[in-house]
Amino acid sequence: MIHFIVATIKEARPLIDFYKLKKNNNSCEFQIFQNNNISLTVSKIGKVSSALSVSHTFFELGKKKNQIWINFGLAGIKNMDIGKLFLVNKIIDFDSSKLFFPHIISNFKLDHKSCVTYSKPNEELNNLLSDMESSGFFESSSKFSSKELIHSLKIISDNESNKIDFNNDEQIYKLIEKELKNIDQFKNEVVKIWEEYYEENQKLEKIIKSLTEKLKPTFYQKHELSKLIKLYYSKYQKFDHNILDYSKDAKYNIKLILEKISL
Repeated sequence: MIHFIVATIKEARPLIDFYKLKKNNNSCEFQIFQNNNISLTVSKIGKVSSALSVSHTFFELGKKKNQIWINFGLAGIKNMDIGKLFLVNKIIDFDSSKLFFPHIISNFKLDHKSCVTYSKPNEELNNLLSDMESSGFFESSSKFSSKELIHSLKIISDNESNKIDFNNDEQIYKLIEKELKNIDQFKNEVVKIWEEYYEENQKLEKIIKSLTEKLKPTFYQKHELSKLIKLYYSKYQKFDHNILDYSKDAKYNIKLILEKISL
């Protein structure tokens, strides 16, 4: 499932309409809108609220790990045109100086910018994106998913010489509406990454299950086998059953895999 986290209903409404999302009346703490494939949670403004809304969405919608998470919203910057869409490639938490580095989809033609997350509105715009949600969103969603599947998209709403009227719902709607197709195309690219990840993960689970049946490991040994197989697969992009000795026990074969990884 794809989970959008959006600070306000004004920013969320164009996405709700575009994806034909319906309100989930079972959710009390945060407003959640969804269809079969997409959810959108209105987090309210602020990094703490954004982080809490991610956790709430995760537990409310089935506690499924390695789903797609996209933070979308408006942002300020000193010298870029209002209405321009950016993919965030670095997040800086102003209060803690923590840094977060989302995975960037290099073949998708969308300009990248770093974003500074503040705990209160930033009146002194600079050459980096300025928001109040990204760091909380990213830190929280990283607990539940791989960073390849976690992204922030920001549309410029104010610069050093001009800004939109944040009380004008129609103006906000039209600003976001112009970029809905690009947002959707980006979402589809992340889905492709998820499909590749899922297919690889399925392969690994089959390998682990096969070894479990043959080597009859203890609970701890199964955990170690799982971890080492994933490391081996990451290094060699395959798993070679020939390195194992099925006449020996699980402990012996764990040592064999570890030695191969260390080469």
